[in-house]
Amino acid sequence: MLSYGEAMALETAPGDYEPLPPNTNALLLYGQYAQSTDFYTSGNKVSNNFQFHSEIGILRYIHAFALAPNAVIEPQAILPFGHLAAGGDASFLGSNSGVGDLTLGAPVKVVINQAHDVLSLGPYVYAPTGTYNQDKSLNLGANRWQFLLQLAYIKHFARDWAWDNIADVDFSTSNNQADSLGQSSSKRPRYEFQEYLRYNVTPTTTVGGGFGYVLGGRDSLDGQLQPDMQHELYTRVSLTQFIGKSWQIQGEVGRDISVSQGFKEDLRINLRLAKLF
Repeated sequence: MLSYGEAMALETAPGDYEPLPPNTNALLLYGQYAQSTDFYTSGNKVSNNFQFHSEIGILRYIHAFALAPNAVIEPQAILPFGHLAAGGDASFLGSNSGVGDLTLGAPVKVVINQAHDVLSLGPYVYAPTGTYNQDKSLNLGANRWQFLLQLAYIKHFARDWAWDNIADVDFSTSNNQADSLGQSSSKRPRYEFQEYLRYNVTPTTTVGGGFGYVLGGRDSLDGQLQPDMQHELYTRVSLTQFIGKSWQIQGEVGRDISVSQGFKEDLRINLRLAKLF
C-alpha cells in the first residue's frame, strides 16, 4: 500500500528556509508530476515495467511573526490533492484521487550573524484527514498521525552563493486499517537529508541544485517486519524568478539516482507559484 504523504515527507527546495519578513503572508500553489517505470525490492530491480505516475497539487499558506529582531516563526498549513495511478506490471495497484493529509507546521528561523546565515528548527504534524480506503492500494492519505522535526542551516558566502543543509526525522502512529484484512501497520522512523547549492544570477533570479537521501521507514505489518527499509538517493535542479516585488515562480526537475525499495522515479517536475502580501 502506497500513501502519497508517507512517500514524500517534507522535501524542500533551495531557498525555502530563508526567513520571510515579519508580518508577511505567503500563499503558494504547487504542481507536481512524477513518473516511474522501474521497481526495486531489497536493492534488486524486479521489473522495468512497473509504471506509476502522480499528479499532485498543493496549497500552502504561511504567516511570519517576529520573535526577535533576528528571528521569526512561520506558522503554516499545507494541503495536497491530486491523482495517483499505476500501469504495466503494476496495473493491479489501480488508481485513486482525492485530498492528502493536512499538515500544520511552525518553523522558527534565526539569522545568526552579519552574513545572514540562518539556523532553523521546524516541527510539523500530519493529521489523518486525507482520502483513504483500506481496500485501495494507492491512497492520498496515510490514515495515521505523523510527526516530523526538520533542522536547517543556510551558509551564505561569496556574496551571491548559499549552501542549504536540511535534515529531518519522521515518526508516525500505527495505521489500524492497513489493508482489506484489517491488519495493523506501524512504521519505524524515516530520515531525510538534503543538500543544495544556489547562486543569485541577478537580485531576482536564482539557480540551484543538489541531492537528497532518504533512510529508514521500515514497515511492520501485523507485527511482522517487512523487507522495505528505504535507501534512496535523488537529485534536483531549480530556477526561481521574482516577478515584481510580490510574485515568485519556481521550476524544479529531478529524478532518483538509486533506490533500494519501491518505485524509482524517472522524472519529477515541480512547479510553484508564490504570492507575498
